[in-house]
Amino acid sequence: MNNPMILLGIFLLFFLGMAMFCKMPVAYSIGTATLMVIITAGIKTKAMGTVAFSGLDSFPLLSVPLFIYAGAIMQHSGIANSLINFIDSIVGRVRGSLGAITILASAAFGVLTGSCMATISCIGGIMIPEMKKKGYSDSYCAALAAASSFLGILIPPSVPGIMYGLCASASISAVWLSTVGPAILCIVFFMLINYFKQGKKETKDTSALTLNLYVGNVGKSFVKSIPALIMPVIIFGGIYGGIFTATEAGAAAVAYGLLFYFVKFVTQKEELDCGFFKMTVDSAVATATISLLIGMSNCSGRIISMIGIAEAIKAFVTAHVSSVFLFLIFANIVFLICGMLIDINAAILLIVPLLLPTATAMGLDTIHFGAIILVNLSVGFITPPFCSSVFMAQKISGARYVEIVQDVLPFVFASLIVVILTTYVPAISTFIPNLAAGKI
Repeated sequence: MNNPMILLGIFLLFFLGMAMFCKMPVAYSIGTATLMVIITAGIKTKAMGTVAFSGLDSFPLLSVPLFIYAGAIMQHSGIANSLINFIDSIVGRVRGSLGAITILASAAFGVLTGSCMATISCIGGIMIPEMKKKGYSDSYCAALAAASSFLGILIPPSVPGIMYGLCASASISAVWLSTVGPAILCIVFFMLINYFKQGKKETKDTSALTLNLYVGNVGKSFVKSIPALIMPVIIFGGIYGGIFTATEAGAAAVAYGLLFYFVKFVTQKEELDCGFFKMTVDSAVATATISLLIGMSNCSGRIISMIGIAEAIKAFVTAHVSSVFLFLIFANIVFLICGMLIDINAAILLIVPLLLPTATAMGLDTIHFGAIILVNLSVGFITPPFCSSVFMAQKISGARYVEIVQDVLPFVFASLIVVILTTYVPAISTFIPNLAAGKI
């Protein structure tokens, strides 16, 4: 059998069957599905082991474990409290301030960790109890924290951005910057939702506050947050200043994070919430998981290329889809569903080899297409029924799942508006990368 579309159906059938019904890890599901396609197509190959390992033989890929480790260090160093206090000093007097702090702190923490789950576990773990004390409902606290958490993926640096850059042979720094515009839109929409849902219920703070006192409070909290703010300066200042590559930026971030961690360990040992050994082991496990995923996906990508599945999809789409507009509708649906069902890194490794050739053939910019993918997959974290961020927020808040889903829906709708704007207004995702590259 050599019909590419039938073989694609076999691959998806076995992949979804293994992952969804047999509860098999995604990497093993991809490997099993690839093996079934090899058997069905009668492909004779003994090089799959070599292919799997060759996918890991990449210098840019070294940035993945480095940024994972740097994020873990910053997550467990207690640095989130200084960020929250700094943001509180700025917006703490507005109505709905705790919700606004949660949104802005999640975005800021994303710069340090680049992880959705790390953001909700750390910022959500701090802010959900505080919001509940101020009268926020349990379900709304959880919904707001869950929605804000995926900003950790859109705000660079992020591992999914690295994964797309490697798959698409695109500039990692440009991919990172392509999601900044959508992230800003999400922040604005989320702040408006929070104001109308929660802020209007609160009374305005009318206590006297002089400009000198306000500036003094902001200044004090800013000084305490400087160690956290230095991290993005090192990463982006180094990359765009031409000092080092994205991979070397990861190494610099780890070096700074370790220095900060040990200085704080010596001076304030009681405030550290995770041992160094456990933190290192957790980062190693996360790296190994992604490495296995990359290896298996590299095998599936090679088979997809050998039997012409990507070319068959491109031929089918170009023959039956008359416009880029319709193709993007189809692509958005695929991306959003994948974001709901499977791990974001696995989704990138599966989607990009299949749809990127078609996208480029239809004249879409690689960076713009990457932003569309990343925004969709990020929204999948809060889109019912399979919304991992909501499940994490439920554990922290103790609220009922159904109630959280009801409160998270406005944020989902706002996020979908951002998806549409990102898709059909390319400047939202390409302006900042072009500006940084000197093209504007």
